[in-house]
Amino acid sequence: MKIGEFSGITGLSVKALRHYDDRGVLPPSDVDALSGYREYDEGQVRSGVVVRALREAGVPLAAVTQALASDAALDALDTHRRQTLADRAAEDRAFDSAKTELRALRVPIMVSERQMPAQPYIARVLEIGMDDDVDQSNDDANAAFAEMFEILQSAGVAPSGGPWTALRSRDQDAVELALCWPTATELDAQTVGPRASVGVLPERTELTALWRPTGGETLAEGATHPAIVALFDGLAERDVTFTGREVRQVSLGETEADHAVEVSISI
Repeated sequence: MKIGEFSGITGLSVKALRHYDDRGVLPPSDVDALSGYREYDEGQVRSGVVVRALREAGVPLAAVTQALASDAALDALDTHRRQTLADRAAEDRAFDSAKTELRALRVPIMVSERQMPAQPYIARVLEIGMDDDVDQSNDDANAAFAEMFEILQSAGVAPSGGPWTALRSRDQDAVELALCWPTATELDAQTVGPRASVGVLPERTELTALWRPTGGETLAEGATHPAIVALFDGLAERDVTFTGREVRQVSLGETEADHAVEVSISI
């Protein structure tokens, strides 16, 4: 039968039939050597209808071709549906995550400068890969904070305040995360042992940003913290470049109701 007739019976457009011929999905039974005109056998109508049904459902051409060869159209359709539903669920999660992140960015953030005295500390430095599991990295950080607290206790030294983290860029694939406990005086390396290091934040001018959720805002997993975004807004306003600097972060508050996050950078 002529291509136009085959098109009318199967519901496949002439343009689609030519495309499926070129791709090897549904070749015609005969092609005129002079005119290039395509003709189809009556026995190809079933295949044409199957192709149209699968393609209208969004089944990829490769899967359609395989389904025709193995008479497995329903299996191909079911497989595609499962993948489609999984993709939709992933899109829904991404949408919810983006909405959470954008809501958090709308929380008013106070950015200011302050003078800070020198601050001794002990630290453990972790290298965090860009593809590392977030939960595992958090577990490693919590374990390191706990171990350093025990080191201080064993040395008879109490932290002089709450802990902070310092993010330091090292290369394109990893960053250093320094986990720090403040101390009243500078300790020597022998006191803390090989599992921690000692240092002093020098007297400095800091640019700081304070994020305090006011309407139940939460943070999307893996998102850049809104306080850090605000801090970089502040750097841009002051024409200060970031290269070579570290970003320090501390959690404030004892309960969820008074929770806040403060980030700072020496300028």
